[in-house]
Amino acid sequence: MSKTRTSTMQGHSVLEDFCTCCRRLYERHLVSGVGGNMAIRIGKTTYLSPSGYSLGSLQPGNVVVFEDGRYRSRGVKATQDAAMHLAILDARPDVHAVCHVHGAALIAASTLLEPGPESLPPLTPGFACFAHPLPMLPFMVPGSEKLARAVNEALSVAPSRAVLLQNHGLVTVGRDFEEALNIAEEIDEVAKIYVFTNGKARPIPADELAKIG
Repeated sequence: MSKTRTSTMQGHSVLEDFCTCCRRLYERHLVSGVGGNMAIRIGKTTYLSPSGYSLGSLQPGNVVVFEDGRYRSRGVKATQDAAMHLAILDARPDVHAVCHVHGAALIAASTLLEPGPESLPPLTPGFACFAHPLPMLPFMVPGSEKLARAVNEALSVAPSRAVLLQNHGLVTVGRDFEEALNIAEEIDEVAKIYVFTNGKARPIPADELAKIG
């Protein structure tokens, strides 16, 4: 979270605010069912979504708390991608929020693209400014150490902000939740355009692309 937002998230309200952030991902159709997960770091404490719970109806009592190298929550298991989130946050002191989303358009586009340092073309100014070039990793089993290492490597160095996962989804990071969400939405919009146009949408010309930022 930013300094302003972090200062307002104290005591029990931090858990309520975390649940609100999770619901926003659900309401924007970036996650569905019990898919997707999220982590937010405030000070020395990291809050993570739990395994097996819908982000659309998450309650404060189900939020997983990680502090001083230990999970403080009882009876609730952290998301299977907890290691990935914690590794990214450990490597990036400038990052305080990590969102892993499974939007249908994102997954559809990922099945049409080839893994590599650049996946979706720059189709909108917002995407060009905040997420281009967007790397994509080949499919790896969700929750696996292999995937956690690969995502951490892709996002461990600033100013990396996002990585697309083939047949799986997207991971974005930000200084706070708003930034991570905004980046996810910019990428989701381009994924929809790419799919709607069968990959034939004309990208922003290279000479104009260089002027955006």
